[in-house]
Amino acid sequence: MATLYDVCKKTGLSTATVSRVINGSDKVRETTRQRVQRAMKELNYRPNQAARMLAGKKTDTIGVIFPEINNGFYAQVLRGIDDATRESGLHLLTSFYHSPNELKGALQRLAAGGRTDALVLMNIGLSDQQIQSQIDDDFPIVLIGHSAETSTAFDVVGIDNAKGAYHAVRHLFELNRENLILLTGPADNFDSTQRLEGARMAFSDAGKDFSTVTLLEDDFTYEGGKRAMETFLSGKKPLLDAVFAFNDPMALGVLDALQEAGYSVPEDVAVIGFDDNEIARHIGMTTVHVPMRDVGYEAATLAIRRKDENTRHPSTITIATSLVKRRTTGET
Repeated sequence: MATLYDVCKKTGLSTATVSRVINGSDKVRETTRQRVQRAMKELNYRPNQAARMLAGKKTDTIGVIFPEINNGFYAQVLRGIDDATRESGLHLLTSFYHSPNELKGALQRLAAGGRTDALVLMNIGLSDQQIQSQIDDDFPIVLIGHSAETSTAFDVVGIDNAKGAYHAVRHLFELNRENLILLTGPADNFDSTQRLEGARMAFSDAGKDFSTVTLLEDDFTYEGGKRAMETFLSGKKPLLDAVFAFNDPMALGVLDALQEAGYSVPEDVAVIGFDDNEIARHIGMTTVHVPMRDVGYEAATLAIRRKDENTRHPSTITIATSLVKRRTTGET
């Protein structure tokens, strides 16, 4: 039997557009309507009547689309989303993606056909236009880990990356550390870009030359952090007395690489991470605390509110961060 996705493939249209035609929406062009109807006839597609009855009605369900959960950050954000939906007596429908195509498929499935009333999307890397091409025009979306400056169509919940990084670097200056390494995430990652900007501001305010910094880049994983540090340490007499890694898993990789190379922390090298996950707290690692549950809770609360509103004016919520000083920078 032909499916909705077969119709989408044949017409080259999004699930949202095809669903609007099937459900009799007046928000489609007549040429588009005829195009979909012709494809349905050729494929002998029969719309699911139960799904059509649900279309346009409330499902009391909030959808969430995340990358694969590979560290505690995502799990805590999801916990906050779950807490908010349960408190409101709503259901939670989650989907995870590993590639751009999987992401678009998840977006279509959860936003189209009346399966959810609103969506929370995290670190999806799509533009407003790309998102809108997959959903109904008035479908509520809340973004996490996205630039509020580049999103004018959707609500955004983010963290104060720049200020967190600023205070981390200032702390290293207070410790009289001069040979700094900044271990960033991928160059196209929004959080990493904002943290790098915060570090730049700390150098500027301290009257220091940012060009003296050693910048290393890798993915936001333990393996990436260890790999980047091992490569750096393999050079001829590298100078370093501090490393600021842009998330905790990378910072853990840095710590292991330093230990294996014979460096003492914090005597030889001070290390700071970002996130404040459970392992960082357990081993006494200085890091930037992110209230991860609060991020998810605020995003879900905003999505729940938006699902019942007829008009929307996109807003931005920024969650504060704070530096937690521990053993890896000399705190007892």
